[in-house]
Amino acid sequence: MEIIYALVPLLGGWLVYGLIASLFLKRASSRDYLLLISSGLVGGLIGGSIGNNMDIPQNLWWMREVIKIGVTIVAMYTIQIIRLQIYNFRNNT
Repeated sequence: MEIIYALVPLLGGWLVYGLIASLFLKRASSRDYLLLISSGLVGGLIGGSIGNNMDIPQNLWWMREVIKIGVTIVAMYTIQIIRLQIYNFRNNT
């Protein structure tokens, strides 16, 4: 049960990052939870590691969040393109 309680805030954070990123993309739907969670996961992990490696000062904490959201937007766009290519490939064969 403790594992479930630890995963709920992580999933919530990834959903928030994905939801914010979906506001910047045209074809992103806020109802596609798999896209929101997966892009939020990728953006949080890669953007968080980039922010930590840059040694950003504590008073510029928002800069790390901007980096995470930027990486999440790129991840969501990339995942959408890959899914569209797979969908088109399956329908053409």
